[in-house]
Amino acid sequence: MNETQTTVRGTIITDPITRRVGTDQVFTFRVASNTRYLDRTSGEWKTGGTLYFSANCWGTLAQRTAGRLFKGDAVLVHGRLLTNEYEKEGQIRRDLEMRVNAIGPDMSRMEVTAKRIRFDPVEPVDGRAGESEGDEETGADAMEIGSVEHDESDPGGEHGDAGPGGEQDADLVGAHPGPGGYVGAASA
Repeated sequence: MNETQTTVRGTIITDPITRRVGTDQVFTFRVASNTRYLDRTSGEWKTGGTLYFSANCWGTLAQRTAGRLFKGDAVLVHGRLLTNEYEKEGQIRRDLEMRVNAIGPDMSRMEVTAKRIRFDPVEPVDGRAGESEGDEETGADAMEIGSVEHDESDPGGEHGDAGPGGEQDADLVGAHPGPGGYVGAASA
């Protein structure tokens, strides 16, 4: 088995599946990633070879991505790349898998709305220190992700740049809370 840490830019090509393995939750989907290059003789853009692999998100990452990423979404995935060998019908076969550590939308190919969550304690409100609106389990507000077209007729509205109260929406940094306290989760 060969393991390598890598980041891949690609597209989810199957409907993701969430399942339980023992006490852990796993969110699984297939990714396709290809290259494009300019053929100097014809002057046309051509598609190179395509890399296909299964992506598996485990634990908290699985919980945060399940129901938020869908077939057709452009993603950046980072994790350990594994080659699995198995025998089928007398032949040795190989399968490529990524155990995902971080995942996020490819913002060059889709619009994203992110909400920042705070992990620092806040003043008690009704006796509940450190709690905020949003997800009951984590105290987190989920962000919305989806392949949507920009609506020119909606400046500053639902798809505009300003968030509630006129502040700018935060950019997605990753699927786990980072130093800035951002969380990556998605919905269409």
